[in-house]
Amino acid sequence: MSAIAPQQATERSLTEQAFEAVLNMIKSGALVNGEVISERRLAELLGLSRTPIREALGRLESKHFLRRSGRTLLVNGVELAEILEIMAVRKLLEADAARQAAGRMSPGKIADIRARLLQMTSPATVTADYHWEVDDLLHLSIADTGGNRLLQRLIDELRVRTRLFSKETVPGRFAPGREEHLAILAAIEAGDDEAAAAAMVRHIEGTRQAIVQSVTGLPPS
Repeated sequence: MSAIAPQQATERSLTEQAFEAVLNMIKSGALVNGEVISERRLAELLGLSRTPIREALGRLESKHFLRRSGRTLLVNGVELAEILEIMAVRKLLEADAARQAAGRMSPGKIADIRARLLQMTSPATVTADYHWEVDDLLHLSIADTGGNRLLQRLIDELRVRTRLFSKETVPGRFAPGREEHLAILAAIEAGDDEAAAAAMVRHIEGTRQAIVQSVTGLPPS
């Protein structure tokens, strides 16, 4: 295998920087669903040449964060039908991740996550960004503990798509979500793989039902 030339490494680094920057703009809502993507404007905004921007946009399109309409590149939002599909797949993947993590997550990591959850006593005092930060900490730590890199990557990508659908927390899910997270942690700490998987399924299903209710106004099914 040949060594990577310094120039190639730099180009890859700049492309990675551009990729992360644009993805964060999509996640934060700075770029919204259906917005036209201007390669030139992004290059000026990020202080990069158009080559890494172009490569980064190609990666984002391949991961379905962007879509084409003719020759125009647009931010690709998430509709209700897609979020329901995502939640169904997440339920399968994350239940397996919780099962694998049972008895394997370090006591220090469990204590850190639990402390952060217990500090979140009221939705009025917790920003949406911090809520997502703690949510990511729990879910991605569980995926990481199992040691399956592909599973971790898929869960991470699906969670990003979930956030694109609802950048704010789902109404009414603050307290139930926190208690469900604590139940997942307790089962993992106890080393009970089936209880951990079942707790994760209840959590994601509860979120799915809340999403449906918030969009359609229909009661949970």
